[in-house]
Order: sequence, then C-alpha cells, then structure tokens
Amino acid sequence: MAGKSLDDIVNDVMKQDTSAKFQASEDLQNYLQDVDKPLQCENIDRLIDALAGWVNSSNFKISLCGLECLTLLVERMGEKFKVHIGTALPPAVDRLGDSKEQVREQSQALIQKLMAPAATPQYVFERLMKGFSHKGWRVREEVLLCLMQTINVFGAGSLTLSKIVPSICKLLGDPNSQVRDTAINTLVEIYRHVGEKVRIDLGKKGIPSSRLSIIYAKFDDVKRSGQMLVQPDQGKCFSKACNLSV
Repeated sequence: MAGKSLDDIVNDVMKQDTSAKFQASEDLQNYLQDVDKPLQCENIDRLIDALAGWVNSSNFKISLCGLECLTLLVERMGEKFKVHIGTALPPAVDRLGDSKEQVREQSQALIQKLMAPAATPQYVFERLMKGFSHKGWRVREEVLLCLMQTINVFGAGSLTLSKIVPSICKLLGDPNSQVRDTAINTLVEIYRHVGEKVRIDLGKKGIPSSRLSIIYAKFDDVKRSGQMLVQPDQGKCFSKACNLSV
C-alpha cells in the first residue's frame, strides 16, 4: 500500500505467514526504490535482523526476497549499513551454496553491494575468508567466483591478496573437481591483472609441480592471447599495492 510507513512495513515483515511475507517484501522493495521515501523507522536493527532471518529460510522464495530487500537497503543506506555487515553477510555466504542459481546470483549481488557502497572490498573479504573452507563445495566455488568478480569490478589493488592467495592454493587440492578448476581459473584471473609477480610467488607455495605446470601453461595462454590487463611497468608496484608476496 502506498500509504504505509516504513514502520508499518517492518511490522508486516515480522509476520510469520508466508503470504504476508511476500506482500511485505513487495511493499518494502517498492518503498526502498522510491528515493523520496525517508529511511526512518523505530528500529532499523529489527528490520535487518528479520530480513537476515528470511535469507536463512528453507523456502528459497522467502530467502530470495530477503536478499533482494537487503540489497536495496544497502543501496539506500550506503556506509551507514557497514555496522550491519556482521548480520547480513553470514546468511548471504550460506546462500551461495543454494541449489537455485537465482538465489546464488542475488547473494553475490548483495555481497558486492556490501563492498560498495557499504564498506570496502578488503573489509568484506576479510569476513569472507571462512567461505574458502565452508563445508559446502558450492560455497567454496562461489567465494572464488566472488573474488574474480571483485577484482574485475574494483581492481586487484582493492584487496590484500597475500591474505587470500594461500586459501586459493589450498583449493587446488579440493575434493570437488569443480572447485579445483575454479581455483585455477581464479589464479589465472589474478595473473591477468597482476602479471609475472604471480608466477614467481606461486613457485614458492609448495604446489605440486604437475599442477603448477598446468597453471603456468594457462598463464602463457592468457599472455599470448593479448588479454593481459597489467602493464609491464606495473609489476614493481603491485607487491606494495596488493601485498601478494609472502
């Protein structure tokens, strides 16, 4: 309803009936998309807690609604949402392992919004690190995909890669072949942005030579293809900007 205040919608969000939640989601999304509507309510914490609960729902449609509402809320709140990242991020990470592609995509969208405008890529990725060892293989894969997307959107210099590359290297030996392949692709993407510094540092990580040869071959393929983004004179400044070295 057009006349509902944000407090009215928050009360509807708290209802347990599934159909009521769907209606509350529609009302909230319409409200948040109207930039002229004020973000004033009695307890914003209550709203965010409830939406995080929706994300955890076993009903994927409710989970999707929660993710969509939180994404819009981050857009409206900007940096003010930073204090709520600890509430919104963990359920979003769990949903990266959802069987529904639409839910996984919306989880990725929310995480990207948490990086900007709510916080920074480094701030969020420090809290994403547990995802590399998540019990769900799809979550591990999606965190790698999230890393690639982050590098492409914000640049390799937005992250302290020295804290992340060791986790990628561990996933080169993951029990799941899809995760292993994605880990290799992630290293290739980092190489595409960073250059030969990556090749040198990987040689110090204790990666089996057979696997390292595969990775190096992929590096060479990218280099020959002309898809490298890094410039020759950027290699020296990379270790300082991205802290890739051990």
